[in-house]
Amino acid sequence: MNDHQREKIEKYLAELYRWNKKINLTSVDEEKAWETLVEPSLAMLEFFPSHEGLKVFDIGSGGGIPAIILAVAMPGNTFFAVESVAKKCDFLTHIVAMLKIENLLPLNVHTSSILEKEEYFESADVVTSRQVKPKEVLEAARHLLHGGGVAILHRSPKEDYEEPGFRLTGSNNSSVSLTME
Repeated sequence: MNDHQREKIEKYLAELYRWNKKINLTSVDEEKAWETLVEPSLAMLEFFPSHEGLKVFDIGSGGGIPAIILAVAMPGNTFFAVESVAKKCDFLTHIVAMLKIENLLPLNVHTSSILEKEEYFESADVVTSRQVKPKEVLEAARHLLHGGGVAILHRSPKEDYEEPGFRLTGSNNSSVSLTME
């Protein structure tokens, strides 16, 4: 990560906590934001395909984790931040404009609505999520990912990542990677 990207992420975090006073965007203490929000998001990069031009859907983006972090870190890819709560999507739209993040598009829709749109069917290279239950994310990933696409999820030791149609292809302390067969 270069200095410009780090500066963008720091501005994002400052704005996240400013808005968090009015709408619930995160429960993470500001002093722990880099360690709890940024570092685990960046750890997902280990499982991304190594080329640019990827189409990535972040399911349940909330306050923008991991979508904003990943979009800043990977400017050569296109990110869709799927968020059903209008206030949270307003925040994402504000951040995109404020930080001029040209490769991120907030979508104020419920995941089920995305799955009904033919233009998104099997169009994604990667699906990410931090807070949504893995089974729900993988159900969405079935529709969004093309064959060989990757779902990268925030890791929870309590979750079982066995899912028909996916094979576990990697894990680290923060995330797991499942590839669609």
